[in-house]
Amino acid sequence: MTNDLILLIDRLESEHVEVLDAVASLRPAIAGRDGAALQSALAASEQVFGKALNVHSETEDVDLFPQIAPMIGDEMVSMFVQEHVRIRALRDQVYRRMRQGEADFDACAELCDLLGDHMDREDQVLFPSARGLLAD
Repeated sequence: MTNDLILLIDRLESEHVEVLDAVASLRPAIAGRDGAALQSALAASEQVFGKALNVHSETEDVDLFPQIAPMIGDEMVSMFVQEHVRIRALRDQVYRRMRQGEADFDACAELCDLLGDHMDREDQVLFPSARGLLAD
């Protein structure tokens, strides 16, 4: 079981790279307030921000976090779960507005910042802590 969780953490970290690459592709359009470029980048990243992000978040919420919460603390883990809710809400808002022909620069910037910060804290704090506790 311990080895399975470590392998799961490895997989989740590798998925972060794909999401963060998609985030990076949005930033120039956001910075330049370029609606056409933002729509294009969002369309190109729809699979990553859509189904892949849903599966990723659900895997963390259902398969990983309940296993590590007793070791790390429910408060720490619940913060990440709450952020998943906010991330999906922002993502849905951004894509809904995109389909309406609007570029929601502010929500898109917040989404990018939240995803970047969220995944950085998982990669730098949560996952290494979980690995260390699982190895003991």
